[in-house]
Amino acid sequence: MNEADLPHVVIGACMNVHRQLGPGLAREAYEECLAVELRDLEMDFRRGEMLSFDYRGKIIQGGVMLDFMVQDKLLLLVRAQEQLTALDKLQFESHLRLSGLRAGLLVNFNVTALRSGIHRVTLKRKES
Repeated sequence: MNEADLPHVVIGACMNVHRQLGPGLAREAYEECLAVELRDLEMDFRRGEMLSFDYRGKIIQGGVMLDFMVQDKLLLLVRAQEQLTALDKLQFESHLRLSGLRAGLLVNFNVTALRSGIHRVTLKRKES
């Protein structure tokens, strides 16, 4: 699977979870079910890892836990709240930038139509 298709496949997995569960559950329930979906798709992913990043030449560990890193190419954060705020989106973009990944999905499952709960970000490559 190429990198451009990865977000679409993961969104499909999220849609399957939302179709089965609907809104109104705890975030952890959606995470567990999403892990099942990703395993069924035979996708390589890591869950619950602490973000470490470089700050002025020093490696900073801890402080931010990442929900899913899929195929080492996509950051996926799961939420189940009334709505995503501008701050949620800015925090997500910071996590994505610090992770060193270029693509990410912030998915809020507590919505009636999941498409309205998906915030997709693709960072531009730094020019050398």
